[in-house]
Amino acid sequence: ENRVNWLTLYDKIIVRRRPAPVQIAGFEVPEAHREKQNVGTVESIGRGRPGPSGFQPLTVQTGDEVLFSKFAGVPLEGEDPDLLILREDEVLAYRRSDV
Repeated sequence: ENRVNWLTLYDKIIVRRRPAPVQIAGFEVPEAHREKQNVGTVESIGRGRPGPSGFQPLTVQTGDEVLFSKFAGVPLEGEDPDLLILREDEVLAYRRSDV
């Protein structure tokens, strides 16, 4: 079971990257040439952005699929190489998991 042991603050989210394809058009992709994906699933979210009337909730929710820039976020290499911490404003698009 993959479980996130980190809790995020404010507008930060933890995303699990989608695994890189092992085969493309029936051909094996060597591990050295597999690119990290810029799509993933939200595993954890923070409380929201602080505002004058309290915390403003985030738009994305746990379980949403998100698209982000190739260079966005901070990887949690020591914990799990597929986990990434992003700010919500680094998310380019999202798709609800229940749709």
